[in-house]
Amino acid sequence: MSVPARTPDPSDGALRGEIQSATLPVVLADLQARRATGTLVTVTGPVRRTAQLQDGRIQFAASTDRDDRFNQVLIKAGVIKLKELLRALEIALATRDRLGEVLVRMKMVEPADVEKWVRAQVRGILFNMIERTSGQWSFEPGPVAAETIRLELPAGTAAFEGVRKLSSWSRVYEQVGGLNAEYLATNEAEAVAATLPLFPGERALLTMCRTPTSLGEMCEASQMGDFQVCRSVWGLLLTNALMKS
Repeated sequence: MSVPARTPDPSDGALRGEIQSATLPVVLADLQARRATGTLVTVTGPVRRTAQLQDGRIQFAASTDRDDRFNQVLIKAGVIKLKELLRALEIALATRDRLGEVLVRMKMVEPADVEKWVRAQVRGILFNMIERTSGQWSFEPGPVAAETIRLELPAGTAAFEGVRKLSSWSRVYEQVGGLNAEYLATNEAEAVAATLPLFPGERALLTMCRTPTSLGEMCEASQMGDFQVCRSVWGLLLTNALMKS
């Protein structure tokens, strides 16, 4: 498995390394395990993304990628018409207010809608971080800025959900091994499962793995499809619900 150059330690100074296939999911899971507080930064080409963590829980995320912007989230989701969005953007630029504040003031959306879609934006940024397989990462321990809208998402859960969305078969398969690789549920599996948004099929995988079970046996028994089984197994490994036996 590809791993970060160093295991992050919130009591240490700034940590950094190269982004490889498994780097970001491993880093996020480890930051939750250590209840880290600070800022995780990824840089891939001209794009810089950041995630703020408090006690191992992601509070907020930001990105310089135009496709990660709040207005992009709204227009792609069909929340607002383009004409209205462009008008609100002009006002936001002129007043230097946040777009969500302008939209609420102009009665284009409700405050609850802003919170809903800001949360969706932040999750999207996190998943885009996890998609990266090249570039640089760093973690700077220390206090993080207070935000009005806080995600409060455990970093390991973000890693689990991000891995479950990956589109690269080769990237997933290299983490779970061949069909003969055997897995076993950990002693913490039930407690971990209670904190994760598991599919019914994923709960079935954990039940199967109460005794050593091969990846091939899981693929044969599951209705989720082999690709999803492999993604789920990697996610369950990251969160310490499964281990290789």
